[in-house]
Amino acid sequence: MPKNSITHLLASTESKLIYTPAFFRLTIPAEKEAFNTLLAREKVSFVHDEIYGQLQELIKSLNPSVRIKSDEYQARITNHLNGKTIDEYGVWIYYPWNQRLVHLLDEDEFIEVRTNRNQYKITRAERSILSTKKIGIVGLSVGQSIALTLSMERGFGELRLADFDTLELSNLNRIRTGLHNMGVPKVVIAAREIAEIDPFLKVSCFFDGLTETNMDLFFTGNGKLDLLVDECDGLDIKIVSRYKARELKIPVVMDTSDRGMLDVERFDLEPDRPILHGTVENVNPKTIKELTNEEKIPIILQMLGIENISLRAKASMVEVEQSINTWPQLASSVTLGGAVGADVCRRILLDQFHQSGRYYIDLEELIAEKPSSARQTVKPVNPFMSLSEEDMRGLVNESLFQKEANCINPDREVIRELVNSACAAPSTGNDQPWKWLYKDGTLHLFHDEFRSYSFGDFQKMASFISFGAAYENLYIKALQMGIKPVLQFLPNVFSEKLVASINFKPLNNSEDAAYLKPLAGEIFNRHTNRNSAPKAGIPLSALDQLSGFAESIRGAKLQWFTNEDELNVLAKIIGACDRTRLLNPAGHYDFVHREMRWTKEDADRTKDGMDTRTLGLSNSQLAALNVIKDENVVRTLKDLDGGYALDMLAKRTITNASALCMITLPEYNLKNFFEGGRSMERFWLAAANLNMAVHPLISPFYLFPRITHSNGEGLDPKSILELTDLRKKFINLTKLEENRAEVFLTKIAIAPEPVVKTHRLPLEKVLTIE
Repeated sequence: MPKNSITHLLASTESKLIYTPAFFRLTIPAEKEAFNTLLAREKVSFVHDEIYGQLQELIKSLNPSVRIKSDEYQARITNHLNGKTIDEYGVWIYYPWNQRLVHLLDEDEFIEVRTNRNQYKITRAERSILSTKKIGIVGLSVGQSIALTLSMERGFGELRLADFDTLELSNLNRIRTGLHNMGVPKVVIAAREIAEIDPFLKVSCFFDGLTETNMDLFFTGNGKLDLLVDECDGLDIKIVSRYKARELKIPVVMDTSDRGMLDVERFDLEPDRPILHGTVENVNPKTIKELTNEEKIPIILQMLGIENISLRAKASMVEVEQSINTWPQLASSVTLGGAVGADVCRRILLDQFHQSGRYYIDLEELIAEKPSSARQTVKPVNPFMSLSEEDMRGLVNESLFQKEANCINPDREVIRELVNSACAAPSTGNDQPWKWLYKDGTLHLFHDEFRSYSFGDFQKMASFISFGAAYENLYIKALQMGIKPVLQFLPNVFSEKLVASINFKPLNNSEDAAYLKPLAGEIFNRHTNRNSAPKAGIPLSALDQLSGFAESIRGAKLQWFTNEDELNVLAKIIGACDRTRLLNPAGHYDFVHREMRWTKEDADRTKDGMDTRTLGLSNSQLAALNVIKDENVVRTLKDLDGGYALDMLAKRTITNASALCMITLPEYNLKNFFEGGRSMERFWLAAANLNMAVHPLISPFYLFPRITHSNGEGLDPKSILELTDLRKKFINLTKLEENRAEVFLTKIAIAPEPVVKTHRLPLEKVLTIE
């Protein structure tokens, strides 16, 4: 249909898809007739006729060295019109979407005047070269900014815009347009604005975005593209379009609107260059199309490099699909990206820039606030030294230990076997806080506070639970070997470093030996199993069996939670405690530097801590974990009152739990935490014997004592208030009596065995035999 068709114009007035204006040159009879018909139909709401001022600018630009007086312009313009009336001169442009009629200089003169102030940053010769270039832009957020900047500079001859989306209110934080354009395709909004800047520029819109169906047309229809600007959200298209660009030897430019990062790939000069600098060589675009935003995080981090992403962007990634819907973008960053992107596009097209790479214009670094000493993190200082053999001998000599009569002295190999079994016990963060000294027929267990010093070991609770579990392993193994351990629990007001002294007697008839015999074979099989699996029911008889083992330690009580409402409440409490712990500076430091082993090599070298591969996390969760290991990200989340995405892991974990259970003992003291550790280990070994997965969820038990048995030590006021509220909900659910020793809270499920398990320190590092 002809551009000036009255039927076309009238039909398109209300259309959301029209983006090309109509041209009327009144010296052409047919166009003058169409122009008059348009006016008669009253389809023009606004007339803008500033042709005289444009002619003044034209005369001035054609005579830059002449100082023309204001009263001389009339004669010069009359001479320039050469007999034409001023109304007939140039071209009238009608914009049907806003019913505006604008009188302009015709194309050559319009371009001369409009680009006059580009000289000599862009010369006329360079302008002519650019007018032959074809640019494709995919994605119209940052893409719109680049498109408009290129249009203002007249940096192309043809522009192809691809985006399937329409404008929404939430887009207006970064897309420069009016509210009246909501619901209009983004490509149309950009094309209309370009037409209102320069109606002579050629723009084509691809309303479905860039797809495999229209890709050939986009890249090669009406001539091959000279440059591709990628600003699309779709990772699959981001990758596929690059393969196409590389095949056709078309350079690609991408701005990320974060830290001013601009990405350049010169496939025209390097046709074998890896896609996205080799960061996505192992990614299949066909398999990522349907991923959620959360599932895309690992690929995005791999593509951009986690170390290159701004602090706020990292913090936002943790919150995607939790407290925010999608990645944030700011108008300032998008505007900067438009400027940088347009500049580099121009220089590539003019053969002035030939490099591939990633470039940063990070305003927060270039115009930076002076670091505040108040914001510098004070790393926790471990005040303890690791116990030496001399220390251990001195503690024994100073202790109240008394060896019983009729004891036997097991030989070196028996002791090694017993302690090896003991060291297979669980400990907080796999810190293994024990040391052992075998001297004169007595085995002494010590607390190596150098290894256990942490935010999680409040009032030494966690360590003494671990000691109880270790002793229980030793006890069960000894019974299996035909000897009976005799324990003296020794911590006192002077020192808690000597935990216990253990003698051995011959085993006579023992009910424990028979009852605990099935557990001995599970000592080295027991492990934490965080693997996810569909929710499965567990027979009541199995739960009763587990309760029996846990409660076979005097005073221990096991409580089950299987009701969905109860599990949901516990999930919220545990999730909030996990978040509180990770957002706490000391808790975060422990998590990153003391507990986690971020590489297999670190785990193999240290033989302690938790290999991230044992966490049972998805790729997206592991990616998020790598984001939050940065203390600045966590501090930012806390400052923004964010981090609620950190609650979600516990909620997801509990979703497929068969049950949760809790072990407590009557009174809050180290002896009961020790005995609680024994109860926990019996329970855990029995669960292993029944092929059940045990996943401890103990953050509430490490945090609640800070408000129930101290005045909130180590916590900020906001955390104290939240934990106080969580504690009330916890007591309301569990009906727990005050001052009990809260030992163990765990998930029970049926899940596949983990492939990777935690290491243990070599026996030589923890056992001394004299």
